[in-house]
Amino acid sequence: MGQAPWGGRPGGGPGLRLGLAVLLLGIGLSWSLPACAGQSPLPPGVPNIFDRSVRSHFEPVAVVNLRGNPDLPVIVVRNTQEDAQPQVLLLALDARNGRHTWSLAMDPIILIAVFASPSTILSIHTDTGFLERGQASGTYASTEHPDSLVLPDVLRAVAAVADRAFL
Repeated sequence: MGQAPWGGRPGGGPGLRLGLAVLLLGIGLSWSLPACAGQSPLPPGVPNIFDRSVRSHFEPVAVVNLRGNPDLPVIVVRNTQEDAQPQVLLLALDARNGRHTWSLAMDPIILIAVFASPSTILSIHTDTGFLERGQASGTYASTEHPDSLVLPDVLRAVAAVADRAFL
């Protein structure tokens, strides 16, 4: 019997397949939900992903947690329209909602990175309340020179605020 490339059993077993199916179903459902009317407006230059017609032009390509913290999911979405801008959005959420789930429509966005290409950052916006007090405020500050930043440094800074605020 062959070995799977990651060292596990071929096929991953029923538990892994079920977990993956539940994760993908959750991503799909949260992406297809209508936006909550109470969600804060997004900064200028950021597509209104709360609008279903705008969201239909983006597809999720990755979901991870900042430093393994399930209360800080990061969603990466890619524009499906050829040559459209922005190509990619990175959205970090504050999902301290008392549930084991998160929602793009209901949990506040605390970090937005807008990419023109995989190596070109157009803009970075952070929630000022989250950075100052550890509580999302819906007010965003834009980085003056986003092209001079390295995204991992920005993610580390947001994760450091999370460590101070939550632990």
